[in-house]
Amino acid sequence: MASNQQAEPRIEIGSVMRDTQTGRVGVVRRGPEGTTRLHGLSDDDYWEVDPVDLRELTQTERLSARVAVANYETRCRP
Repeated sequence: MASNQQAEPRIEIGSVMRDTQTGRVGVVRRGPEGTTRLHGLSDDDYWEVDPVDLRELTQTERLSARVAVANYETRCRP
């Protein structure tokens, strides 16, 4: 691979990743016709994303995402 080409990250369905274009974090899913989608952690929102725009979360970001989900679930429980 030429040094000026960006390597595509290893993407696993179900993993939590950051969309570098939007800054949003979501769970990786497959969309129609093999597209890649991210589904929001605390809502039903989803968006298509180019796999080269995904990156793994840092340890701090993973912790922050878990806290955000826990807070959302606490607020939404009856």
